[in-house]
Parts: sequence; C-alpha cells; structure tokens
Amino acid sequence: MTLTELRYLVALHQQRHFARAAEACHVTQSTLSAGIKHLEDSLGVVLVERSRQFLQFTPIGELVVEHAQDILARSDDLLSLVKTNDPLQGELSLGIIFTIAPYLLPKLIHPWRDAAPKAPLRLTEGYTHDLLHKLTQGELDAAIIALPFPGTDDFTAWQLYREPFVAVLPEQHPLTQKEQLSVADIQDEPLLILGQGHCFRDHALSAIPHVADHPWQSLIEGSSLETIRAMVAGGMGVTLLPSLAAANAWQGLMTLPLVDPAPFRDVVLIARPTHSRREALRLLAQTIKQLSLISPESIRTPTHS
Repeated sequence: MTLTELRYLVALHQQRHFARAAEACHVTQSTLSAGIKHLEDSLGVVLVERSRQFLQFTPIGELVVEHAQDILARSDDLLSLVKTNDPLQGELSLGIIFTIAPYLLPKLIHPWRDAAPKAPLRLTEGYTHDLLHKLTQGELDAAIIALPFPGTDDFTAWQLYREPFVAVLPEQHPLTQKEQLSVADIQDEPLLILGQGHCFRDHALSAIPHVADHPWQSLIEGSSLETIRAMVAGGMGVTLLPSLAAANAWQGLMTLPLVDPAPFRDVVLIARPTHSRREALRLLAQTIKQLSLISPESIRTPTHS
C-alpha cells in the first residue's frame, strides 16, 4: 500500500469514472486501474465493483476511502511543514556549563533575541559530562562547554572565544603591587578551587606546573565561582578564574593577568553532527563571537566599585 495508490482510490471515488480519475492523477487509465488492483490485493479486500457499464464502491471500500482521505490530508500537512520549515523558528534547547552560564547569558540574551526572534532559547545549566549525555540522548540541541574535555570528538564544534585565566586576590594583598603574576608568585598561597565535577577545576590545576608534586599550603574547595570569590574577598586565599567571570565587579578584590604564556580555555558550541537546524546553531555561534566578551582592561584593574 502506497500513498500514490490511496490517491488513485480517492480520485476514483470523486470522479466515479476510471478515465476521468486517471486524467485527474495525470496517469494512464491502465496505471490507475493497476494501482487500485494492487491496493486491493495488499489489503485482501474488494474495494470497487466494476464492469464495462458499472462502478460501485463496496462498503469496506467506502471506509477505506474515508481513512485514505484522512491519511492523505495528514501527509500533505507533513509535506507542507517540511517545505516551509524555518530553522530559525522554534525553541532551541541549549546547555551551558556552570562556569560560563552566569557570565555569558546576560550578554547573549538580547542580541540573540534580535538575531532570531522566533527561536527562543530554553536553557539548562550542568556539568560538562551531563550536558554531553543529554546531547547524545537528544534532550539538548546544543551545548556551550570549555575545552579540553574528553568525549567531544563525536560532536560538531564551533569555536566561540578563547578565555585566558587570571589571578584574583584580596585587594590589600601584597602581590597586588605587581602588574602581572606568575604561578610561582602564588604557589605558597592558600589556593581556592572548584570542587569535583567542574571541568574548570581540572583546567585550573593543569595550568599550574607540577601541581601534584607541589606542597601547597592548603587547597580549599568551593561549590561555585561566586562562592570562591566571596572566600577570596574574605581573605581565605587566592584563586584562578576565567577572565569573563573575573570581569564582574566584586568589592575588595584585585584581578591580575598571568604572565605569558597565560593559561586559557577554548569555549565552544557543540551539537550532534546530524542536527537538522545547523543554520540556527551557526547563527548562534556567530552571535556569541560578535559579543565583546574579553576586555584587557577588565583584568588589569581592581574589581571593587
């Protein structure tokens, strides 16, 4: 049974004449007749009683025509939907890791609304491994994460921006007299980092040479970047932050760049390679790339108001 055969049957029901039905379907009469006969054989019933002088639909034939009309209408609706599908229309589900979302979203929401007013974002925060799982399961259209992170090779990625790490210290700390810091400058300070599960924890620790071998005075964990900044402001130690997060004003803190080559992370937008709305995702990546995110001035001056 095919949609074409159903169209032949409905046309015959409308025209009540094989020749006129064939003309309406733009096929020969023999093609239309053979199609209806194949449909009857597939269903195992007689749909039309016909002879040279007589054509009559059977009771089951009338029921099949009724259902065929509904099927064809739904099929036409589906084709119309596909043909008029706009990749920039409809909600996009976007996952963002915890250490990016609070600092990127305030800058992104209005530009994206202007760029794609019919494609609102449905946002989910999470750990990188959780977002990758949701992408694989189809629960998310895309995710914004930071590299390096294992398991991303199976996704299409759009580079968004490169984010250097900066040192954040209490404003009255003696090291704030320097223009920039090296890792050696802070290796004897209590170091505040994110807890297990956050990819930035690994990024920050990997930025410190031989961290596993160094006898740090203390290593203090926080649950979020904002918690860590509050702990630094309270004099509990120093930390490394992504520069976008450090740019937000926080009274009592000083943000200083690290000496070149400064550690960094690459922030990317990732999606399944087969995603059907790649044009919308490319536009999202382009919108983010055009934002003024990383300002050198924001990491060379005190962050108090």
